[in-house]
Amino acid sequence: MLDALKKLFSFATPALEENEPDMLRRSVAALLHEMTRVDLEVRAEDTAHAREALVDLLGVDAAQADALLAQAALPANRLTSYFEAVSAVNRSFSQEQKIRLVEHLWRVAHADDALDVHEDHLVRKISDLLYVPHIESMLARQRVRAARGPR
Repeated sequence: MLDALKKLFSFATPALEENEPDMLRRSVAALLHEMTRVDLEVRAEDTAHAREALVDLLGVDAAQADALLAQAALPANRLTSYFEAVSAVNRSFSQEQKIRLVEHLWRVAHADDALDVHEDHLVRKISDLLYVPHIESMLARQRVRAARGPR
């Protein structure tokens, strides 16, 4: 009986595994795009930092990163829930990669030299959903601030 149940549900597993890399790329791009627009003003600096994040985290080139961000910006692809995107990241990224993602989110948030309350809230929320400890998120924010220097 257990074998019959395994066979019944086994059809969904390979399809999910085959699409996982693409799902991860779309998910990371969607989270970064959300970060660029959460303060209601998408700036060139925000997009540049999001592009750099995709290159660093996913190993894509700049043109592929731009394409992923453009795809994430389409109204049909905007996130209505963080569940699917965060779940893909949680399945695929190590803890260190998640911390790097959070650090990149802080970079996008600080790109315009002003941290909007909505940007702060979103980074903290995504950090929590990724199971990144609060101290790691705050250390990532400090690294971003230190790298930017006094303003």
